[in-house]
Amino acid sequence: MIKPKFNLTVFAVAALTACGGSSSGDGIIRRSDLSWSNPFAGTADETVTLSVWAGNTTESIAYTKAVAEDFKKANPNSNYTINIKAISERSVNGDWANDPKQAADFAVVPDDQLPALIANNYLQKLSVMDYEIEGLTESLKTRNTADSVEVVTSKNDLYGFPVSASNGYVLYYNTEFLTKEDCASFDSLLAAIHRVSERDGKNYTFGFEHASGWYLDGWFHGAGFSASGEADGNTIDADWNEAVDGVEGLEVASALVKLAHGQYKQHWLSEKEVNLMARTAKNLPNRVIAVINGTWNYNSLRKNWGEANTSATILPTYTVHDSAGAAKQVRMQTVKGFKVGVVNRSSKNVKAATRFAEFYSNYSSQVMRFDNLSEAPTNIESNAVCDYNTNACLKAAKEQREIGGFVEKVNASFWNPSNDLSAQLCAGNAGNDKPFIVSGEGTADLVLNEDNIQEALDKCIAAFERGA
Repeated sequence: MIKPKFNLTVFAVAALTACGGSSSGDGIIRRSDLSWSNPFAGTADETVTLSVWAGNTTESIAYTKAVAEDFKKANPNSNYTINIKAISERSVNGDWANDPKQAADFAVVPDDQLPALIANNYLQKLSVMDYEIEGLTESLKTRNTADSVEVVTSKNDLYGFPVSASNGYVLYYNTEFLTKEDCASFDSLLAAIHRVSERDGKNYTFGFEHASGWYLDGWFHGAGFSASGEADGNTIDADWNEAVDGVEGLEVASALVKLAHGQYKQHWLSEKEVNLMARTAKNLPNRVIAVINGTWNYNSLRKNWGEANTSATILPTYTVHDSAGAAKQVRMQTVKGFKVGVVNRSSKNVKAATRFAEFYSNYSSQVMRFDNLSEAPTNIESNAVCDYNTNACLKAAKEQREIGGFVEKVNASFWNPSNDLSAQLCAGNAGNDKPFIVSGEGTADLVLNEDNIQEALDKCIAAFERGA
């Protein structure tokens, strides 16, 4: 089962207006210096009704309505009716599969839904549309970042329009208790949490999502490992149980068990995301004061920690040992995740839907998306005019992507095995890891059963290879 990514929520308008925008009559912030046009606007003379799925939050619907109105203005010779339905981005693949005949003409999805949508032949190949809209694919490739183009590419064909680049993760920390320097490594972070816990007579914690292959991949990628699978394939190719640059996959796996079960075990909290966010609130036992998570929960954290106490930074390093036994610091990496606009190949108005998709993802629309939904652009020119200093979360995400990030292109066979392995390695309080621990749980003298860890790693890789 593909792990869904999450809707992003809008940030405070006060922060957004600092970017140089102003609110229009529809409540949407626009930049006064932007021209609302694109190379394919004004070229049609048609009467068309389009169905659009582009999120279910109040903010995402308002944004999509504003883009639809701008699209109409850019095409004065046409008569467009654009029906926007509130469908969560995370549920598009399932809703589409339930009734393909009723699926939208255009939809916005997290990029990890693309493999299943492509495999089921739901999406329009954009190379075909080049015959209808000359220069379409070249325009898409030229104006967007290479990694965002990569994520919509399968077997040398394009299947979507990059919309935003905010689907990754960073380290959030509460500055009432922690400093940026504390967050440089997992060792220093957990030591700092232990220190302030002792000071206050409480047990503060670091929060890490339980049973998530999406996050687990960030640990392995940081050490140079990879996992991949074709969109229409049934298996995953992964080197997690091999050695890369002198580091064994076993050592990565062991490092995670040591963090979750070592001397700071009581400060490592593994829970479902919703529970972790709830535990950031004050006066709760095992309060979370640092957490690895995505942009979509920034508002929740600011509410629970307070505006002045909420900060974000790049992901920490963790300790592994190379083949010579030397300890080295490896920085966890983030998935370079994207939101993508896709066109239904069975639409009765494929050309019009494609033109709307191009407009929805163009330069001006992506700047407006940054201002209203706090989602980073994939458009190179849009990215250049957006002020990341107004947004601590996106600033940290941008820095993380620049120093260590990867495009995760996997199919459905990745998720169950990787989720299961994460539930063992990174589980801490939530897991049944006793087979991995010989002695010393909760101490600096933790002794591991590496044979059992290797067996769990081999089991995951075997499931990848046979298609779980």
